[in-house]
Amino acid sequence: MSWNVHGCVGVDRRFDPDRTARVLRALAPDVALLQEVGDNLGVHPPVDQARTLADALGMISTLGITLERSPYGYGNVTLTRGAVIEAGTWDLSVRGREPRVCLCVEVNGPADGARIVTANVHLGLGRRERRAQLEILLDEIGPFGGVPTSPTVVGGDFNDWPPGPVTQALEAEFDDAARAGGRAPDKTFPSRRPLIRIDRLYVGGGVTVRECRVDGSPDARLASDHLPVVADLALAALRPR
Repeated sequence: MSWNVHGCVGVDRRFDPDRTARVLRALAPDVALLQEVGDNLGVHPPVDQARTLADALGMISTLGITLERSPYGYGNVTLTRGAVIEAGTWDLSVRGREPRVCLCVEVNGPADGARIVTANVHLGLGRRERRAQLEILLDEIGPFGGVPTSPTVVGGDFNDWPPGPVTQALEAEFDDAARAGGRAPDKTFPSRRPLIRIDRLYVGGGVTVRECRVDGSPDARLASDHLPVVADLALAALRPR
């Protein structure tokens, strides 16, 4: 799944990490790509949001910091049930804009020796900014197979609306999970009355999409200004490390 959790602040402006965790527990993901984790303004109680969410689900937390906000940082978080093999960040920052990273986490899959590569992104608001970030992203994915040969999931808040060069370039390399799942893609933002689709999952490298949907439950609509995107995936081609 992928979800911009908005710093655990809901559309009712209430800071409530427990509510965010409740939405996640209900979805029970094996891998969760989360964006906007942490307090980038320093106005809420000092809570380690990444650890709080991971502990609530019994998962492993990996943080990719975009802003060094004391004491725990702010950025993207990937939660996993399988053991983390390797993790790192790629700097997607564009001068004069808010810092951005791609958090790449390679995690053990459901079979011995299998691996799944996940890329967790939150792209910028400017069209040119996103184009520059995409070039970096696709260059960096190259070491993991270019057009992926290992099971790969790229997900996050792409801020690409109307669909532009980011969407077009990604769909040239990956399958859009929503369309591959055989249904019309659902909109994700704003959560109370979604008008646009800026949160997505893309897959490649032998990943088959059984189903992809947007969670529009009452808790999800309240917990963040984005709705979570959830996909049921099968690894059609497991490749040993």
